[in-house]
Amino acid sequence: MRAGNLFCYFQRQCIVRFGWVNSQNRNLVVLSGPRARLRTLPQAGRGASPWSTKERFRMLGWRLAWALLCRPTPKPFYAWRNLVLKAFGARVSGRPLIASSATIQIPWHVELEDRSCVGEKAVLYSQGRIVLRKRCTVAQECYLSAGTHDFSDPQLPLVTGEIVIGEEAFIGARAFVHAGVHVGAGAVIGACSVVTKDVTEWTIAAGNPCAPIRRRVFGNREDR
Repeated sequence: MRAGNLFCYFQRQCIVRFGWVNSQNRNLVVLSGPRARLRTLPQAGRGASPWSTKERFRMLGWRLAWALLCRPTPKPFYAWRNLVLKAFGARVSGRPLIASSATIQIPWHVELEDRSCVGEKAVLYSQGRIVLRKRCTVAQECYLSAGTHDFSDPQLPLVTGEIVIGEEAFIGARAFVHAGVHVGAGAVIGACSVVTKDVTEWTIAAGNPCAPIRRRVFGNREDR
């Protein structure tokens, strides 16, 4: 294999496997995929909160409100829970189906579209933005983490990245979705998977790390 072809092959593998390529300038790294969507929040030092005092009191008010007004409610009270979410800044359209035992860290960072579903004991760790598109499902005990830390910095600053779950997508029970990941429309993520990269639409993927298995089909007909 010629040197030029070998370089192109290596560059393609970097894009597929790691989401980045080195440019001719060795000091420049061009990012794509989840890594490109991450941003570091400024904070005074290790252990210091990146949130203002006002935001922290607002978070405290939210946790009390959910614990007192929503956690004890029976399953069919979706409209009431949506009303409380709206009151705390969540963007709610249509009739999302949010379980009373679900945990939503910061509701004003969350967008819930019609018939999006968050199952029992699922966690939306919305330090960054989380968007659930129409008719998608986040099954029981899933963990969507829109926040992590920069482990290359001794101060361990908070790093956030938008998570988007596409229309008709299904996230299987106890799956973990990393900050910055976008799951395409109609995709299915297997139970207990660890999703660190984008999943294309109408794809079935599973595993740790999560990898595509095949296209999603209905009966003998491929839907997309």
